Amino acid sequence: GEECAKRYFRQRMWGSTTMVQNFLTDRECWARHLKLNKDDGKDPLGVRLRAASGFESADQFIGNYWVWARIIENLADVGNKDDGKD
Repeated sequence: GEECAKRYFRQRMWGSTTMVQNFLTDRECWARHLKLNKDDGKDPLGVRLRAASGFESADQFIGNYWVWARIIENLADVGNKDDGKD
């Protein structure tokens, strides 16, 4: 990515407190990293942003606002593992 986003390497850019911090401190940088290339719909030149994977990508949304966290915890209680083999 661009220099303005280097401090957020391997951090969530959407749906997290990091997103709020980045949005409030450098809104233009945040927007450039989330938008797609107008010509082909892929990442803009020099930017690579990927979706989170696994249960951690769906459990919480911005801090303690849970989306699926309680269901994921209950699945773990009955033996489900987030290893893609179930």
